[in-house]
Amino acid sequence: MGKRILEVVPYVVFLVALFFVEYNLFGVEDALLGIVFQSFAKTMVETIGLSFANYLKHAFLFFLMSLCASVAGLHPVLLVCGSALYMFGITLLNSDPYLPRNFFMLGMGFLLLEIYPIGIQEIPIRLGATVFAIACTTAFIYAMKAVKKESEIARDRRFIMRAFDDIGFQLIDLSHGNTIDIDSHRVYAIAQEYCNTEYGVTFRQGGLLSGRQRYTFSLLVCAEQIADMIQAASRKVSTMGEKEQMYFLDLSEVFLAFGKGRILQVRAMIDALEGFLETHKLDNIEHDTACRATLEALVRTLRESATSRDNSTPLWKGLKYRARFISDNFSHKNPQIRFAIQLSVIVGVGFLIAEIMSAHFDTRFGVWIPLTSFLMLNTYRDETIKMMGSQTLGMFIGIAVFVGVIHFIPLEVRLFFVLVIGYTVILLNFGPAVSMAAGTQLALTALYSTMSLGDTLFIRLLFVLCGTLIVLTIVFFLLQARRNLTISHKVQEMERVDERLLSQIRRDIERGRAVNDRTLQLLYYLHMNAFMLKNLAKRTDKIIAGELHHLSEANFHFAMDAGHAVVFLNSDIKNERFDHLDGTTEKLRIKIDDMPVEEVQTHAEEQQ
Repeated sequence: MGKRILEVVPYVVFLVALFFVEYNLFGVEDALLGIVFQSFAKTMVETIGLSFANYLKHAFLFFLMSLCASVAGLHPVLLVCGSALYMFGITLLNSDPYLPRNFFMLGMGFLLLEIYPIGIQEIPIRLGATVFAIACTTAFIYAMKAVKKESEIARDRRFIMRAFDDIGFQLIDLSHGNTIDIDSHRVYAIAQEYCNTEYGVTFRQGGLLSGRQRYTFSLLVCAEQIADMIQAASRKVSTMGEKEQMYFLDLSEVFLAFGKGRILQVRAMIDALEGFLETHKLDNIEHDTACRATLEALVRTLRESATSRDNSTPLWKGLKYRARFISDNFSHKNPQIRFAIQLSVIVGVGFLIAEIMSAHFDTRFGVWIPLTSFLMLNTYRDETIKMMGSQTLGMFIGIAVFVGVIHFIPLEVRLFFVLVIGYTVILLNFGPAVSMAAGTQLALTALYSTMSLGDTLFIRLLFVLCGTLIVLTIVFFLLQARRNLTISHKVQEMERVDERLLSQIRRDIERGRAVNDRTLQLLYYLHMNAFMLKNLAKRTDKIIAGELHHLSEANFHFAMDAGHAVVFLNSDIKNERFDHLDGTTEKLRIKIDDMPVEEVQTHAEEQQ
């Protein structure tokens, strides 16, 4: 616990400092920017490997958020319609099924700024306050990164070491004829884990892989191919001769040397692999071609180690790639689109009710109605209902705590106390109920400055109940999103990625070389789709889970064959034995056609 508290202290200090500086320089209307940018800062500090250009692109979204919030607050119609449109836009553009809550900070910031609406003449001041906050946040983020010294290169290296270590031991087992522990899926799972770990950065790059990510992922794809060849060789272990056994045993030493850290330099790993290739050869020409091509591709990739420090991506290309991703997935069957529509309607209706209450009952801070709804809504209905229960419980706890706060904490230091303690608790992330209890202190502190304690507690309770009722109404009657629908949609996406990968491999084979990084990019998303479907299978019924297992297994074999073609085209031996790829595209076509895609989709959609 002590370590966790120490980890959040810098963010609490930053929040309090930025809040009160903004308060004194720009007024209470813009002080809440401190809360917005504290969350942004924490996310960016934890996001390692993002280039400064891509960081600025992401930071600029908060400037647009501030502008949209300022304009929306000018008139009730703009507030109701504009907020709904804004929420739909940020959910569509800044989240997807892999990062379903990535829009949260932009949405939360928009709603917090609506607590204190401003006039048109004050918009330049708010935008100035936002630019000031971005500058302070940027300085804080890069100072924290310098202190933490967490290296994305070191993290990537750990993934590679794990894969090489696993390969080394599987090669030893193979050479000894022990096939029980040989399983190529383990290395595939390491590559999937890497893809998932890097996805937050990849998303903020427009969906493109940076040079560093391409370098690491290429090495992992080579590792997958070696593991797949070990699996294939294990099926014929009884016919393996002594020469072949020594081949695999000597190769295990090369991988274990890197996997165990005995080889620390990339140059040394290259030398070890080149030395092995000069002195070792398999008698079976097809097996030797496959192994040599993979090891040569591994050497060629390792030689490009300079790219392992390249975190840049083309800005315009990233924007186009993201636009295509949205276009491909823009469907009423996409749960994230359904969620975006639900969120926009809920926030719009929340503001409408808040405006009606303000006009007829002279209530203030009606923004807590859509804000409560915003915090409760999740992609799936069962998650939303669970969140409702937690946050309602947290509200009652928060109300009880606030009664004690006003009796024991002097007015002069109350806001400071609430900020420090409240956000420390929120950042420690004990759970939704505890976070809601802490957040309630902020809401009640704002309300209590303008009304009696009884009215404050009643209004807060009324606002939360209204927000809860809105969410309950919408999630049961408007575009419900369930996991089986997500499964159906992701299966379609998997099929689309496979088709595009096959087309790209066919073009590369026709040209005799890979002309760009598109195949690697598609392989990356193939891994991401498989990773997500595996997780979804854990939370569905046994029938669909079983069908998903068969589909995932079929897609795994497609991925291995596709990866083999990609690796072969990146080797030197292709110049001598290009006929090794004869029939590859036909095999890949058959594998796609044989996948049980329709069965999974049919059963998933039937249970909606």
